[in-house]
Amino acid sequence: MNLTNLNESRFLQSSAHLNIFLLFDFQNQPVDVQLVYREAQKYGRIVGGKAYGSWSKHKMPAFALYNYGIELIEIPEAEFLPNKKGNDIRLAVDCIEQALKNDVIDTFFLVTGDADFTALVYKLKSYGKQVIAVARTKSTSYELVSAVDKFIPYEDIVKNENLTDPIDRLGEEMDIFLKRSGKNFTIENLSRFLASFNINPSKYGYNNITELAEEIYERKVQKPERLKNTKLLLIRGILYESLSEKTLPEYSQRHKIAIDDLKLALDMLLHDDVLKINDGVYELNRNKAFFAVLLEKYPILTQHFMEFLEKTYKAFLNGRVKALNQLLQSEFRLTSSEFKSYVEAVKRSGCLKGMDESDYISYSTPAKVVCNLEAFIVSSFAYYVKRILSQTFVFKHEIEYIKELVFSNDEKLFEKVLNFLITSGEITEIGGVYFYSPL
Repeated sequence: MNLTNLNESRFLQSSAHLNIFLLFDFQNQPVDVQLVYREAQKYGRIVGGKAYGSWSKHKMPAFALYNYGIELIEIPEAEFLPNKKGNDIRLAVDCIEQALKNDVIDTFFLVTGDADFTALVYKLKSYGKQVIAVARTKSTSYELVSAVDKFIPYEDIVKNENLTDPIDRLGEEMDIFLKRSGKNFTIENLSRFLASFNINPSKYGYNNITELAEEIYERKVQKPERLKNTKLLLIRGILYESLSEKTLPEYSQRHKIAIDDLKLALDMLLHDDVLKINDGVYELNRNKAFFAVLLEKYPILTQHFMEFLEKTYKAFLNGRVKALNQLLQSEFRLTSSEFKSYVEAVKRSGCLKGMDESDYISYSTPAKVVCNLEAFIVSSFAYYVKRILSQTFVFKHEIEYIKELVFSNDEKLFEKVLNFLITSGEITEIGGVYFYSPL
């Protein structure tokens, strides 16, 4: 019998709107936490969860669960338990408690195949909750499968897994953990946390923790940054000189870029429809994707940036912050690249001056705000328009791409920034084409 087909008709179709609570019976059903968590995300928004296991002996799964915000419930190993049922009872009690006190939850996602939870499933359904279960088919009871609204064989999740390099995957997990811990993604922090979780570097082909940390950092930070630079260099090469498949090796040598990096960057640009090839010659598609690439090194999400500017302005105004390097990434809950981008935009806004009235400040220079909030916002947003125009001219009809990418189509803010740049002489319009004119 195909277990996955049971009760499918009872399962709510609009699953994207479900609020899901996860429960891992890890002691009896050990699974790949990341795979199961991602599977659960397909059915809705995860609002919490608990996991039951001997976490002192399963540090990596515990590490992953902690990263996902799942509460860890320590259960002694089976040989120390006088009665295994104690674990089941605790899970069931916690589950019922959540069902009764948390109205937000409408679906329970159980990682277990134990028949003892069948009664729990029926009780949850009597409260109007839906229940999904994940487990290995061979260790799953027919009674439980019949009771739940949807059963997902763990084998199917594993079979459908996209192949991920183990080091890349470890890097993703470390990135999540460091963000939750309020730590920067550095080699030093990576080494410290890898050691604390007893990661064996030899399993990844490295002699020690430091070498493994350096490789993770290279893949996660340095290589993507190199590719961004390479893509920009390619775009400039195509804009201002002819670049073809034949001249690629010479271009690689002249700019001292590894040919593999160059080809990878080209493949990415071709895939994103930024480039096309015409008789072996590379040509640009000046579309939205083209302008998005120009902003890759300077990421901006309009709402995030607006909130950052308002908080930063207030912090300088009330004296809580006296220099840019006193701003904390963890306070804003931004990615490292976003945070650096926004700090740089503020630094170049012209709205901060040194205490000695100097115009040019470093990140550590004690500074003060010398404009009102509106001017602070306008001049900071202007940084991103200048970043684009410093790399290419912009036709009038292409301004719409900038308006969308930088301003999220906020027409009023966009007009203020454009007028500011034209009035200040930093942008010149000639015949419907905008050029950057640095002061």
